[in-house]
Amino acid sequence: MHKHKITILSLVVICIAGFGALFAVTAMADDEHGFRRHFEREDQHSIPFLETDNEGNETAGQIAAWLLLAANLPVVLSLLIKGTNRFAPLRTELKKTLANLNRMQKKALMWLHYYLNLAILGIALWHWLSSRCKSTALPELGLMVMVTLIALGFLIKFKLCPKAFRKYAYQIHTQPVIFLAMFMVLTVGHLIVD
Repeated sequence: MHKHKITILSLVVICIAGFGALFAVTAMADDEHGFRRHFEREDQHSIPFLETDNEGNETAGQIAAWLLLAANLPVVLSLLIKGTNRFAPLRTELKKTLANLNRMQKKALMWLHYYLNLAILGIALWHWLSSRCKSTALPELGLMVMVTLIALGFLIKFKLCPKAFRKYAYQIHTQPVIFLAMFMVLTVGHLIVD
């Protein structure tokens, strides 16, 4: 059963990587054959309510990206420690030490995950409003997934969703494949835009 899960997870990761490579390769191929205007049109960065052409608020995008990294660092550390404890052939004392370390880092750092993600939501929406691009919809798709994950986390943390829905919200929010897909779509979408 365990081998089956690893096989399925590996196939999903390969599919996501292939999906990302497909879009990245088309963007690169477009640049090399002189059809740059297909992806880079004159008015693609224009914002309807501003009179000047805007290449996008890169500062907001950078802030959102770095905060996303910082906000999810405790979760990544926890997954790495749990994975090491589960799959590595370690002594019992070391496993207990790692479990205690995980408990301490969660206690000290999980507030970053709870509150920085809400800040990221505001900054990412500001970035999107100030730099919409007409050449691809991938950044918007990634933003929708991010908003969904953050909203589900907010509902779970503050117990604002019905009890029957809470289990499914938790399963969706904690699914690493969804987070990796969001990261891949945002990365590829921004590579195409740039």
